[in-house]
Amino acid sequence: MNKIKFLYDVVKTLRDKEIINGVATVEVQKDQAKVFYLKNQFQKNLVTMQTTANITSEVDYEGRKVKHQSTTECTNVCSGNGMHHRLFKHIHHAGGKCGGIKVKLTKLAFVLGLLSDIKVEEQADKSVLVSLEMTELPEDIKTLIQEKMSHAEAYHNQEQCCCMKEFCCIEQGKFSFAMTANKNYEIEKIVITFDGVQNNEANERHVLDIVAEVQFNI
Repeated sequence: MNKIKFLYDVVKTLRDKEIINGVATVEVQKDQAKVFYLKNQFQKNLVTMQTTANITSEVDYEGRKVKHQSTTECTNVCSGNGMHHRLFKHIHHAGGKCGGIKVKLTKLAFVLGLLSDIKVEEQADKSVLVSLEMTELPEDIKTLIQEKMSHAEAYHNQEQCCCMKEFCCIEQGKFSFAMTANKNYEIEKIVITFDGVQNNEANERHVLDIVAEVQFNI
């Protein structure tokens, strides 16, 4: 199977949809204890750009326990205001520079490397499994991720950015990605996992496990 052609068809099918809805969950465990959980039942209209989200989250981090539940409806607009715009500007222009051609080439090489490592396998029920496993991230990519996490952390409170703090101390880890699409090139499910070891400022080693899953309603 031509994986480039298959991925192109999946993206094109997604682009042609008017409405996307499903359930997204994220769970973070530190030393086998759950420190963060989020569930988002969402619906997004790709024509009107209106989004509805029912969000439930739980945080148990550094002695602080917080539970939150909310329903949000919004319409995305290209505006110069808002947290996401400010965050994007801060990340993009961090340090007063855009990173230069070397950073851009590093990102491009990383994307091409991922594409080369992706596996596309047809299953018995005619669905297709797209998978990727990485046992070690390149050092330059680790640096880029940690920089972006640090910049993003400045715009969130402790409850919202505990996951970002944990990522900043990662020494090693294993990343895996799995996506299932049906015979009509519609994405049914995406699962992302990360198992890593971190060493914090007190020189304490901890095991970090992250599972993110999106189940689409087709």
